[in-house]
Amino acid sequence: MAAVPGDVRSSERNRARTALMVRAGVVGAWLAVGVLAFFGNLIHTALRPDEDAAHTTVIVAMWLGYALVLAALLLPGPRALTVARIGVPASTLELALAAAETSDPAAVAGNLACVVGTLIVFHPFYAEAQVDAASYGDERRFLLRPPGPIIVALVVPMGAITVAGVAVGPLLLADRGWPAGIVAAAIGLPVAAFSAHALYRLARRWLVFVPNGLVVHDHLAVAEPLPVGRRGIDSIGPARADTDATDLSAQAFGMALELRLTEPVKASVMTGRNRSEERSLTAMLVSPSRPAAVLATAERRGLKIA
Repeated sequence: MAAVPGDVRSSERNRARTALMVRAGVVGAWLAVGVLAFFGNLIHTALRPDEDAAHTTVIVAMWLGYALVLAALLLPGPRALTVARIGVPASTLELALAAAETSDPAAVAGNLACVVGTLIVFHPFYAEAQVDAASYGDERRFLLRPPGPIIVALVVPMGAITVAGVAVGPLLLADRGWPAGIVAAAIGLPVAAFSAHALYRLARRWLVFVPNGLVVHDHLAVAEPLPVGRRGIDSIGPARADTDATDLSAQAFGMALELRLTEPVKASVMTGRNRSEERSLTAMLVSPSRPAAVLATAERRGLKIA
């Protein structure tokens, strides 16, 4: 039975309320880190040069980084999500090192607050809430899972490379290591920008419900966003083991959903990094990070669930 408009509105209100609570939770955890920074020494000794001027430079830089992450937690969108997913875990690691070398309760409590924040920013619901908050009108955006090989080989290393590329050069310069600092900054900053942009592009892979149907917005699977009209959708549901659908999941782990069409649609399917092939699709596989929420939204919008 299709949901009545009142049920749809109630469901959307509940979802918006939950998203607000989740976003408020991670902002609260991050604010707790900032408050604790006033009562304890939360900077690891490896990041504290001896000279007063250099020490001040490091302190100012870390507070600027803290403010940048706070802004990312307050603002919606994939850019803000990317900054949060880089900055919060990096702070967790730094505070864990600081807590390991000292018995300062503030350092321990700050590390626990950062751990809570990290768990939230990497939760699929938080990520979805961030990208969907930047949607237009009656859109509903769902993040797609990253490709399995990329998670293992690139996501964690790229986050570490981004932080190291931004931090190492300035730290060396603050400690008066001019030649090494200049070289590290000249190499590290462009590399950090490249790594951050790659992570940002992963946050721009969506399955989007629109009033007229849905759109597959995934540069790893199709060269251009692939719209599918409501009348062209036969059904959507969990993929069968013996499915013959075209795989647009980019080898993502987890459950894939199978979208079956009433008539073929043309799509430029990616066959390599910069190669695509024009194909006629009658069914396709996608891997949203929250497949159950996608199916619930599809049902509320009147689509047939397989």
